[in-house]
Amino acid sequence: MSRRKLLVLFGFFVGVFLLILGRLFQVQVIRGERYRRLSERNYLRVRNLYPPRGDIYDRNGEKLAYDEPRYVLSLDYNRLSNEELKKLEVSLREVFGVELGELIEEQKGGIEPLRIKDNLTQEELDRFYSNSYRLPGVFVEVVPQRVYPHGKRLCHVIGYVGYPSKSELKKYGSRIAPKSFVGKLGLERSMDEVLLGKLGREEVMINALGKVLKTLSKKEPVKGKSLVLTVDLRMQRIVEDVFYESGQPAGAVILMNAKTGEVLALASFPGYDPNRVYKEWKKVSKNKLKPMFNRATTGRYPPASVLKVPVSYAILETKTASPWEKVLCTGGFYLGNRRFYCWNIYGHGPVNMVKALQDSCDVYYYTFGYDLGPSLIIRYAREFGYGDNIPLEIPVKRGFLPTPEWKRRRFGEPWYDGDTVNLSIGQGFMLSTLMEQTLMMMGVVNNGVIYRPTLLREIKDPSGKTVWKNRRKVWKVVKGRQEYFAIIRRGLREAVKRGTGARAFSTIVDIAGKTGTAQVAYIKRGKKKKRLPWRLRDHAWFVGFAPYRDPLFVIGVLVEHGESGGKVAAPIARKIMERIYIERLNREL
Repeated sequence: MSRRKLLVLFGFFVGVFLLILGRLFQVQVIRGERYRRLSERNYLRVRNLYPPRGDIYDRNGEKLAYDEPRYVLSLDYNRLSNEELKKLEVSLREVFGVELGELIEEQKGGIEPLRIKDNLTQEELDRFYSNSYRLPGVFVEVVPQRVYPHGKRLCHVIGYVGYPSKSELKKYGSRIAPKSFVGKLGLERSMDEVLLGKLGREEVMINALGKVLKTLSKKEPVKGKSLVLTVDLRMQRIVEDVFYESGQPAGAVILMNAKTGEVLALASFPGYDPNRVYKEWKKVSKNKLKPMFNRATTGRYPPASVLKVPVSYAILETKTASPWEKVLCTGGFYLGNRRFYCWNIYGHGPVNMVKALQDSCDVYYYTFGYDLGPSLIIRYAREFGYGDNIPLEIPVKRGFLPTPEWKRRRFGEPWYDGDTVNLSIGQGFMLSTLMEQTLMMMGVVNNGVIYRPTLLREIKDPSGKTVWKNRRKVWKVVKGRQEYFAIIRRGLREAVKRGTGARAFSTIVDIAGKTGTAQVAYIKRGKKKKRLPWRLRDHAWFVGFAPYRDPLFVIGVLVEHGESGGKVAAPIARKIMERIYIERLNREL
């Protein structure tokens, strides 16, 4: 190598050395004090690592609720100086269009980092990483987001989640943090302890710009356990579609396995979308039809003529009358000088129990209900589950069984014979839920055995292993002769073949059941009820089972202000059962 080339190379290395030396002088001498102050502002931060909630599946493994990652832009602003906050405010406005001052005011007092923006898109994530040098203290958190892939379907069964209240934070302690999701309604709430996972935590060293220098320790979050329900999403779809096709604004349907007590479908109308419940909170909360109200389990209505089923059993069991003893129905029943009308003012003629169930003859039940008296009617209603605490995984309201003692306390009046007559056909003070009426029918189907209703089939751990499996359990037994139940079932089949439930008759599946029309407002005879405002129209019931010979399904339909059980509720039940059999879903049970 020539001498000239050596001198050039030597000069290059000297230049590089002087450049490095100059930079070191600048860092250590000129700006040394600033970097020393910055290094002293490095600090330890504990970050919460949020676990996914357990998934919820239908009986066939279809996902009904699950978590997916949600990216949240957060800020740890407590370590930033006022000058740095002012610069950051400008940067956030330019990069994300958010006002930092407003966010601090909204979330002040919290111990968690400040939430700047929820649900970051990929474009927003890219924007953050491209501008992170301008955003000291800002970082991206990964938080689970609950997803309900079927929207409104099963909303009253599954419920929804939200951020925890102060009482919930106290209740769950270290298992959750302010950004955790906890159940607010439905199974999400009642099974919260199972669905909740275990919160993870990591300790990280943060520099003055809010960037992670290193992770000191980390405890991974643990996903919650998953639920497998008894519900069949395909049957639920049929139930909801048929009801919406009816054009009725409000009501409920329960479909159960008569042999196990498993709830196969449960729907209340109208519904709400749990994915959008907070975005649409004002709209949902102001809706006069109360979409979040579960009419299937907590709505209470007069049981109407459906109560004639347990009253029939009481008549037989107490030997008040034989099943073949006839009553002459001329359209009314006289009690003193007062006449109680049958719904058919022209009368049904001579009727025995089977024909009384077939035609829902009021006079028959006025006559023998009066002989039974209120105590026996209430006693046998209670044996079938009315007014009792029903064990279900979501809240079920108790129906109301009036007594003479209650009336005296409530109104300061005695119990009149007219009260007994009204009670015998499910009118007056008594209230029931659709769940009570459906379970009563299960008792009739099973010769007095009522299985505990359930929505839950299995619980699985995060690895998919079954850690708990539900088993069939008997809830109540109505002890009586099987022939009594057989007579009642025959009457219910006749009701569908040629009586008040004729619109539930099907050539696809043999359906049996009882209609009911619950009076809401007293209307003088002769006045057309169709002219009434919707809220004053009668409620419509149909509670039945199928197939008649070997019942597999018990179904209950309530149409709020539907006017007629036979004309409105019965066709809904028929269409549901027919579609289930057309799709051959019955074979899978």
